[in-house]
Amino acid sequence: MKRTFSDADSDADSDSSDKVAKQAPAADATGKRKRKRVRKRKKTAAAAAAAGEQAATTATTSATASTTTTTATATTANKPPYCVWDPATVNVPDDTILTWTEDLIPKEVKKYWRHRHSLFTRFDEGVKLDHEGWYSVTPEKVAHHVATRCTGKVVVDAFCGAGGNSIQFALAGYKVISVDIDPVKLACAHHNAKLYGALENIDFVHGDFMKLAAKLKGDVVFLSPPWGGPEYLKHDTFDIKEMMPIDGEELFKEASKITKNIIYFMPKNSNSEQLINLAGPGSTCELEEVYLNDRPKVLCAYYGDLVTAKEK
Repeated sequence: MKRTFSDADSDADSDSSDKVAKQAPAADATGKRKRKRVRKRKKTAAAAAAAGEQAATTATTSATASTTTTTATATTANKPPYCVWDPATVNVPDDTILTWTEDLIPKEVKKYWRHRHSLFTRFDEGVKLDHEGWYSVTPEKVAHHVATRCTGKVVVDAFCGAGGNSIQFALAGYKVISVDIDPVKLACAHHNAKLYGALENIDFVHGDFMKLAAKLKGDVVFLSPPWGGPEYLKHDTFDIKEMMPIDGEELFKEASKITKNIIYFMPKNSNSEQLINLAGPGSTCELEEVYLNDRPKVLCAYYGDLVTAKEK
C-alpha cells in the first residue's frame, strides 16, 4: 500500500510509505493510497511465491480531542499498574538546548530546520525538541494518518520521544500511555502535548519498554524504536534484528504480550520479509509505504485487527 502526503504550508520534505514486497510511494493529503496485504505462509519457495496480496484505496481524515498527563499517586481501584511520570522530577542539563532558533542548529541536523513546520505545524509557538528529536520525530501529517488506523480505547506509544505520535493519538480521542527511557524526551513530549491541548488523555511513563511491557495494557501498541540515527540511510536494506539498538524481533514479541494489534513504524528501506514474518504462520501483515512531498519517508507495518481496520 502506498500513502502520500504533501505540505502546502512549508517546504519541509519527509518521506513515508506502505510496503509488502517492495516500497511504493505513499498518499498525499488528499488521501490517495494503495494497500498491500501479505499472508504469512510456511517457509517454502512455493508458498512464498503464492503469498497473496490485496490492493485497496483509503482516505485520511482529521482527528480531534484533547488530553493531559497526571502524576502517580495513590491507592484507588483505577490506579494504573505503572508509575506515571511527574514532569517536576526532570533535571535538564544546563547545556541542553530544547528550544531552537536557526543559529543554534548544529551542522549535522541543519537540513531539518527547513522542515520544522512539517514536524510540528505549531513549531513557532514553542515546540521543544532535543538534538535527536530533529531526525526521529514523526512528521505531523504522517502521525495523524497513523492515528486514524488505530482501534479500541488505549494506545501504548512504546518510544514516545518528543511526542509527535502520542499527541495525534490523544487528539484522535485515545487514552495514550507514552513511554520513554529518556526523561528529557519525556519533558519535551509533555511540553508539546500541553501546547497542542493533548495532555488530558496521556500518561507519561519513564522507563524501558522492554522491562515495562508486562505491566502495560492497551488495545494497540505503536512501535517506533530508535533506528540508530540517520546512518540507516547508508544501507540498501535495513535489518530490523541487527541494525537497531534493540533487537526488532524481540521487541515485537514483547509488544505481542500486550495485544496482537501492533503498528511497527520502521525505516523506508527495512527488510519487508522480516516484517511479514513477524505476523506468524497463517496471519496477515499489511505494509504501508508513506510518502511526504513525493519522497518516501517510512515503512509502516500493521498487525492484528489493524490490517482490516478502516480509517475513521
